[in-house]
Amino acid sequence: KGGLRVEAHPALLLDQSGKLDLKRAAALMPKPNFATVKANQRAAPAASKQELKVAASEEMTDVTQNPYFDPRAGNIAPQRRIRKRFKFVSKGKYETLGNQMRAQAKLEKLKSEIAESVKKAGMEAELDSLDKAIKVLNILILALTKTYNDIDAGLTKIEDEDSLITWFVQHPVPIKPPGYNGPPPPKPLILTKKEQKKLRKQRRLELQKEKQDKIRLGLLPPDQPKVKLSNLMRVLTNDAIQDPTMIEAKVRKEMQKRHETHLKANEERKLTDEQKREKRKRKLEEDSKKATIICVFKVNDLSHPKMKFKVDTNAQQLGLTGTVIINPNFAVIIVEGGPKAIKSYKKLMLRRIDWSDTTRLGEASGDQATEEQMVPVKKNKCSLIWEGEVKEHRFKGFWFKTCLTEKMARDYLKKHKGEHYWDLAAKYSEEEFEFANAL
Repeated sequence: KGGLRVEAHPALLLDQSGKLDLKRAAALMPKPNFATVKANQRAAPAASKQELKVAASEEMTDVTQNPYFDPRAGNIAPQRRIRKRFKFVSKGKYETLGNQMRAQAKLEKLKSEIAESVKKAGMEAELDSLDKAIKVLNILILALTKTYNDIDAGLTKIEDEDSLITWFVQHPVPIKPPGYNGPPPPKPLILTKKEQKKLRKQRRLELQKEKQDKIRLGLLPPDQPKVKLSNLMRVLTNDAIQDPTMIEAKVRKEMQKRHETHLKANEERKLTDEQKREKRKRKLEEDSKKATIICVFKVNDLSHPKMKFKVDTNAQQLGLTGTVIINPNFAVIIVEGGPKAIKSYKKLMLRRIDWSDTTRLGEASGDQATEEQMVPVKKNKCSLIWEGEVKEHRFKGFWFKTCLTEKMARDYLKKHKGEHYWDLAAKYSEEEFEFANAL
């Protein structure tokens, strides 16, 4: 019913809530009644077939209740195969693996060595009762239970007075190495020829200017004009014309006097023999203060007087100290001194002296040689077998010493802390040395 309890119009069909029911109203709407083309008519949807659905039983849904189920098969559902990709080996992978394997082998070797040393010390029974995870080196630190629980409980032997491990860090006092003379001095600046001439010219100009200033102040007399035969007419104009013979003689006399003055000044600047010796000695002392170098030479035969003279004289002139040990088998020459002196002596021993020259004064040569002199002798040669630096000199001078036996040579060198030089010379072989260098 509508308002005022009046029945609603049949066309206005309302639902229970009082709203218009569109479905019922659409059914009452008049439909057009006219013919249409067959093609415009929509095909009626075919009736759907109703399929019979049979619900599976609980026994079939639960796979475990199937009598043919095999629990070992697991999930046998087919899986898609994952395609493997091409993967490069990272750089250093096998090097890292090799280092790890070597470190592990070294650790195992160290453990075995420690176990052997422990077995010798009689601690094998004590170590067998310890935990395998405890390192052997930590046993001396753990005090009570011999486990790492002692560290948490503060029961270690670190703070004991007799402990080898302390909380202190030792800082050793730095000491200089033996023979250390400080950093090398700066090298002097090396000038070219052009730069040297330029500096010399500037220095001479300064001296000339200083001399001119003194002449202006009256401290020095003015220089006489330097008259030569080439500038005679230009300097002495009228005087040269009046009496040229006298002027020429006078000019020649002045030229001779200037030359003598020049030679006299050069002689005064020269060092005397005593000053030369002092200068040479001072240079050698300065060279020896830089470092003390020792060289050990081995000579197959040093019986020739000429060879002895060269070895001795050059060592004395260079200010070297050392000794020459003469043995029936070979000779050992030990010299010590500064770097420059040793360099010169090495050049003498290894290059300048002809050790194969065995001729003596007064001996026959050529066709006059006798059969005894034609007997082949041992090949003579000098070899540098050792060179090094020491802290201080071990010899006070340069002496010759004849030692017939090896014991005499060792006893003599033992006084100078050099018996190992003899052992080195005795074991030295030229063939082995060349073979080692070839390798």
